[in-house]
Amino acid sequence: MASRDNQTMQIFIIVLALVSLCLSVGLFMVNNARKTARAQAANAKESEDAARKTANEKNNEATDYKTWIGYAEADTFQDLTKTFEDDMTRWGGTFENPSYRKILENIFEENRKLAQSEADAKAQAKTLQAQLLEVEKQKNAQIAEFESKANKAIEDKEGLRIKFDKDREKSDSEKAEIAAQLAAKRDELDKMVADHNQAREDLMTKITDLERVIEIYKINTFPPDPFAQPEDGLISWVNQREGKVWINIGESDHLRPQVTFSVYSGDANDVNAAVTKGAIEVVRLLGANMAEARITDDLATRPLMVGDKVYSQVWSRGRQIGFAVTGVVDLDGNGTDDLKQLKQIVRVNGGKVDATPDGEGGIEGEMTVDTRYLILGKFPENEIGPASAARDSYQLMSGKADTLNIEVISLDDFLNVMGWRAEHRPVRYGADARSEDFPPSPTRDYKPRQLNSSKDLFRPRKPQPTY
Repeated sequence: MASRDNQTMQIFIIVLALVSLCLSVGLFMVNNARKTARAQAANAKESEDAARKTANEKNNEATDYKTWIGYAEADTFQDLTKTFEDDMTRWGGTFENPSYRKILENIFEENRKLAQSEADAKAQAKTLQAQLLEVEKQKNAQIAEFESKANKAIEDKEGLRIKFDKDREKSDSEKAEIAAQLAAKRDELDKMVADHNQAREDLMTKITDLERVIEIYKINTFPPDPFAQPEDGLISWVNQREGKVWINIGESDHLRPQVTFSVYSGDANDVNAAVTKGAIEVVRLLGANMAEARITDDLATRPLMVGDKVYSQVWSRGRQIGFAVTGVVDLDGNGTDDLKQLKQIVRVNGGKVDATPDGEGGIEGEMTVDTRYLILGKFPENEIGPASAARDSYQLMSGKADTLNIEVISLDDFLNVMGWRAEHRPVRYGADARSEDFPPSPTRDYKPRQLNSSKDLFRPRKPQPTY
């Protein structure tokens, strides 16, 4: 009985030992699995941190790239792709495989070529200046030579006169004997004096012609101005409600009231080639460099603005410009000659009239190389009687303008560039009536204007067209 209990105890101990062994092995395996899982989790976290760090670096690089080429950080890849395609279509159409770098390199190369062209132009201007100085030296040498010849001719004339006087004294003593010889000598002397005077007049004419040619050559040898004709001033302030502007020209520039200016856009480099926006007339001077002017002409679609340029064909800062006038001058279309009024317009604007037709086929005054413009009125082709003299004057003045290289401008172009227009023009009736003098207007009920209302104080403005 006791041995059976011992065997049962032994079996229980053995089973207990086996169970303990299995539990130990299980705990060991569970512990190893837990360590392995922790190690894998740590490795996964490290990989995730590295990936997140790499992604942040790539994102920062992408943000820097977008900033470098001018995009916002919030722009998506689709936005960048569309903008890139639009930019390449607009600026890189002439490039093979276009890119921003190629476009920038091309712009840099164009700027370098422009700088080189400017340097070449300056060198050419310096060369032309040297040539002009050489021409001046030659002119002075020729003038000195002509003066020397003229002085010698005068001395010869005086010598001949002295000889004549001596011969005359001698002829008086021998008058009876050599009367015929004295008459022959006198005729010979008169011929020599006439030839000498003619030679002197020819020399003076040649001197005048050469001086005129030299002046024309000096004008034509100036280097070309890339901006052609600069403006006379700028608009400093605009009051559209009262139709007034202020310009940066005043008393120190010898400006005076009633001078008219044409107005051009502020971005125009050449006022002769630009489109006129309107016209203004000076009403009073406000200071050394300030004057008030009224708006005489403008368009609602292109209002006068601060920074617009003003220019006058007649007025010039600090000097008088000379003009010549020929042809029939009719400013207001009433069929009468308005030459006196045109002269007054030129004088009021600070210019001067050098020459006009004299009514007998000639020129009153004188056209010189200093005359700036020849203003051509209507050619008197249909008139009879005194108009034949006007035609002669017209052709004479036109030919002389070509000889002196004077710029020719029509009367209408001159008035348009000046910004001048007739305040009133007569309306003709009958067979000579013009349709534009009678524009159609819709019939509507009359409504009196409301007092204390700002509805009609301002004209509607539209954006300036870009085409």
